[in-house]
Amino acid sequence: MQANFVLFKNNQDDDFLPYKDIYFRIMNGFVAIYNKCNTFSGDISCLLDKGLDLLSHRGAKSRNTFLMNRKLQKVRPTDEQACLAMGITRFAEVSGVYSSGCNNSPIASDDENILFFEGRLLNKEELCQALIPTGTTNLSDSEVVLRLFKQSGTGCLSSIKGFWSLICLDIKSKTLYAARDHFGNRQMWFCNTGNQFALASEYRTLYSLFEDARSINRNTVVDYLLWGNIGLQDQYFFKDIHSIEPSHFVKYEIESNRFVVERYYTLPYDRSKTTYNEVNEKRFLDQLLAILISSLQKNLSQFDGTLAVGVSGGMDSSTLLCLSKKIDPERKFVAFTTTDNYDGGEIYWAEKGVRHTGVEWIKVMCTADHIMEQLEAINRVHSTPVYNPSSLTQFRLIEEMKKQGQTVFFDGQGGDEMLGGHPAYYPLFLQSLRKNGEWKRWWMELRHLDNVGMTRKEIIMRRLKLWAKAHYYTPQKLAQNKLRFQYESLMSEIRDPYFAHPSPVPTIEKEVLNDALFESYTIFLSNILRWGEQSAASQGVECVMPFSDYPDLTEFAFSIPSSYKINLGWNKCLLRRAMAGIVPDEICARKQKMGFYFPEQKWLNDLQKPISDALLHLRDPEECIQMSYVLKNLNQLFTCKNPLYQQFIFRCYSYLLWRNNL
Repeated sequence: MQANFVLFKNNQDDDFLPYKDIYFRIMNGFVAIYNKCNTFSGDISCLLDKGLDLLSHRGAKSRNTFLMNRKLQKVRPTDEQACLAMGITRFAEVSGVYSSGCNNSPIASDDENILFFEGRLLNKEELCQALIPTGTTNLSDSEVVLRLFKQSGTGCLSSIKGFWSLICLDIKSKTLYAARDHFGNRQMWFCNTGNQFALASEYRTLYSLFEDARSINRNTVVDYLLWGNIGLQDQYFFKDIHSIEPSHFVKYEIESNRFVVERYYTLPYDRSKTTYNEVNEKRFLDQLLAILISSLQKNLSQFDGTLAVGVSGGMDSSTLLCLSKKIDPERKFVAFTTTDNYDGGEIYWAEKGVRHTGVEWIKVMCTADHIMEQLEAINRVHSTPVYNPSSLTQFRLIEEMKKQGQTVFFDGQGGDEMLGGHPAYYPLFLQSLRKNGEWKRWWMELRHLDNVGMTRKEIIMRRLKLWAKAHYYTPQKLAQNKLRFQYESLMSEIRDPYFAHPSPVPTIEKEVLNDALFESYTIFLSNILRWGEQSAASQGVECVMPFSDYPDLTEFAFSIPSSYKINLGWNKCLLRRAMAGIVPDEICARKQKMGFYFPEQKWLNDLQKPISDALLHLRDPEECIQMSYVLKNLNQLFTCKNPLYQQFIFRCYSYLLWRNNL
């Protein structure tokens, strides 16, 4: 049966009007709030409006809200019995009257369900064929997902391919659901306190709305300040606010106040110790190229007009630019590259891809001065204090895209974690060859260490450090010996409890390279993806990541045995060979791994005085930092000879700046 789609018209009386003929841009933001207590004295409608205001950068032109009482009957905004509020803010180009038939509407509803959907389906045609009755056409993504949800419940989530997040209210069962895509391209956060259960597209929305959810997690503060591991921790600074993890959904039963988090998908991967074979490699190369083209075609088909591509001159960004241009030669692409006031950063390598494709090229300047000017804003965008200045370079890149009128940004995140791009994977690869008795290949790899950019000494030292961490050093002993000044810079009252109960870091036993890649891709990658997604969203720019939003590509890459992902010292060798003739040869043979490059050491040297001056005026409400020790020793310790302490002080400054502006 065709659903009867209706929306609550904002700033009107209690009319629920069918909307016709509307064009929706893709990005939007969600908020859902359920007040558990009958004694709640606030105005839930005002609370919802405040939450949507905080998400207005995700869609400032239009918003829709649903307000309900405890029986989940729709009520007016002024009704004191309202206890459930759901709202969406979105980009909408309005012409005339509204229609539910619009293919891009992010809302679908009927008498039994309300669904908000943010993102895009990359397998929409396939999903429509699974609908009963089949052959339905001209449905929006949200309508497709709602119908699947009604047919199969949460069992449909694993089949939804693309970049997305959703909130769904099942009125009949009085259950609220929320989920996000397979690998974490889109965000979704929840807050579960004694008074409220709430969901939102951003972390900041929740801690800004609920005072009882603002209890700082001191263990997180110590973990962030001391180690500063990008991507290794979720860094939940508030005890009651958490992210829904990729491939998971949240289910909240309103009447029983029962709350569960469940996984809907697990990435399969090859753990075999299969030996390398040239014939099989040719087959893998052909299949990889075909599925890369498919992923890019599906992503490109979602958007009309000019597309921005962040280009560093590395394999991932160069693949996106060169292969996209080959697939769609008539489309206009604009390349954006960061540069700096010291060594030019990524310009040399990025220029090779730009010249090869002939696209327009915009260079974005980043300096230490930008850190002092924009760090407060960047922390607000990310809802947490940033780890290091790399977030500045990414933010500046997207900020310039917005100024140039770009609304869609293609980013290469995920390729390293999928295909073995980080040099840190190489020692494990060598170890697996040795354990597998492949001595000839092990020796050949040692003879080509210059291709990976590591020496034998560096590999041995890396393995020794990992062994020492696993068998000798406790976290506290490691901090006392290797990070002594950082350790002494923290208040013992919060430092000692942290080491008594350190934050658990999920780990996977690693025997082959794919074990490490699986860990990176499924556990750590989403914590990195959100930096780019949130920077883009803050500028009203859509961030699309074709290396991490198409499960068919990911599953194929992880079905390839580990032995094919590094060869003769070349990491990510399959991608390099698949791109031969598409990406310039110099880039395919590039040994240096940079990512979002920035001259961190030089910038931090420049920032010693301004950061020192700022620390004098920043409060530390939780008293986490031993400020007297820091200020007394800052001039002696904040030097280029002690880069780890410089990075620590930057994190102290970033944290206090964020904490003072909550």
